[in-house]
Amino acid sequence: MSSPRALAISQAMRDSIKIHKFIYHILLTDEEEVDYLTAVTLTEDQESFFQEMIAESSRGTKYKFIDAENAPLNTHCNNLIDSLDDNNLFIEQSKLIAHDFKAKHDKRMADGIVVVTTFSMLVNMQPRNFVAILKLDYKPVLQQIRDEEDPSQVKFQEITDSLLEEKAAIQKRALIDVGDSFDWDVIAVERGKSNADHDTDSAIGSHYKNFLSVSLLENNSAVTRKAISHSNKWAQQHEELIPSDVKARVIRYIGAHGEQNINMDDIRDLICEHPDDTTKDRLKASFDTYMDNVELSGVQFTAKPDSIPNSDKRTKVKTNRNVVLEWQGEMRDAGVTRVDRDGQTIYTITADNVNDIS
Repeated sequence: MSSPRALAISQAMRDSIKIHKFIYHILLTDEEEVDYLTAVTLTEDQESFFQEMIAESSRGTKYKFIDAENAPLNTHCNNLIDSLDDNNLFIEQSKLIAHDFKAKHDKRMADGIVVVTTFSMLVNMQPRNFVAILKLDYKPVLQQIRDEEDPSQVKFQEITDSLLEEKAAIQKRALIDVGDSFDWDVIAVERGKSNADHDTDSAIGSHYKNFLSVSLLENNSAVTRKAISHSNKWAQQHEELIPSDVKARVIRYIGAHGEQNINMDDIRDLICEHPDDTTKDRLKASFDTYMDNVELSGVQFTAKPDSIPNSDKRTKVKTNRNVVLEWQGEMRDAGVTRVDRDGQTIYTITADNVNDIS
């Protein structure tokens, strides 16, 4: 199992999180309208649970608003922060967020509640205000008691240990920095996405991304991942190359230059090396053209080997007879060779010792 993804906030920031206002609204797929609430009362344990969930949200992928001035969510969140002392305005803005969330998601959306909360934490020893949005499973994890005189006001029933331990109940999470405390505007996480999806365009679904109005923040971790994936995709276009070996060489190069500035031109020269100068020049020209199309040509970045998931470091192939081969690094280093002959693919594995792991 891979190690947990690092938080984007420090432990001191995490410990300083304080929830100021909290509300949720109920989204049911079969209902046209959102079930809006006007007040939610939390116990001390429940507040601690949501403080932890806010902090855990910072393990997600970083984004920037596509057009901050015209992004509805950015406007709503700024209004939320401006309404820290105005509960009615806070409730109205939270309703707009819940409405937009439902509108941006289609009928495949799972039933749930959308939590909107404002919170503060210490950044450089100064309290800064933020917004968190969490979508949780509605049933059976969350149970509530509605006020008999005003059904829009609720209390949670005592949250059981199962909820306190069931982090998987959270479907989607987002932290929004309405100021300039960080280089990101939004950190978002979506349930069901693998570690390999982080820092890529697949980190969250299109409906969620549309609701957030964000694009991927091209930080060093994201560029590290893209350099690997696009080098592999480019190599698949050339018969003289083994894509898995190309990927392994790029990963090894990034690992050897961790936290150092490297350039895509360095990677090009590494993986386009060929004894025939004509072939080498052709591969380099092809690489430059491909990377230019994906806006990576000549890009310089800080190598982040810790951002590479273990799954990217392995090559796995499966035959039509359900035989699975898996290795790490280049084929020759793993004792694996491949030959395509007469419509068949022949893999040969050489090893000094073989252990039965079944």
